[in-house]
Amino acid sequence: MNQQFSSWGRAAALWAFVVTTALTVFIPVPARAMGTMTIRKADGHTDVYSDVEVKVIHNALYMTSEDGKGTLLINRAACSYQGKVMVCLVTGATLVQAGETSPLDFKRGTLYVNMTGDPQPLVLTTTKIAPQSVLLSITTKKGTYIGLTGRIDKVVK
Repeated sequence: MNQQFSSWGRAAALWAFVVTTALTVFIPVPARAMGTMTIRKADGHTDVYSDVEVKVIHNALYMTSEDGKGTLLINRAACSYQGKVMVCLVTGATLVQAGETSPLDFKRGTLYVNMTGDPQPLVLTTTKIAPQSVLLSITTKKGTYIGLTGRIDKVVK
C-alpha cells in the first residue's frame, strides 16, 4: 500500500466495485480468514494485496497487508442495517505506513459487514456477502479506487 493515490474515473470505480462484489460471491471462502485489497490508480496501474488481515477493534476496521507494512483504518462511519447486513457510509479513513499516519481525502466510501454465519444478500442486487465478511469500496477525491473483500480475522469490542 505504498503507492501514492491518484485520480481515476467514476465508471471504472463502479466497474471495479461490481467485479469485487462478484468475486465475493464466487470465490470459495478460505479456511484462514483473509482478504484481498485492490488499489487502482488513474494511470490504470493496479496493485492487488492478498492475505490482508481484517480486524474489527473497538468499532474500527483495520486492514493490514500481509507483510505488516501498511494498514488502512476505517475509524468513522455512519451505519445502519439493511436486513442482517450492516451498511456504512465511510466518513473517516486513514493509511498507516512506515510510522506515518495519513488521512485519506476520499469522495465516497461504502462498507458492508456481514457478522452472521450465513451468506446475506445485498439490497437491490443478486449479490451476497459471505459469512463473517466485509466488502469495502472507496473512491478518493483524486479518483483512486480502493476495494476490499475479506473474512474478519478478529473482533475486539
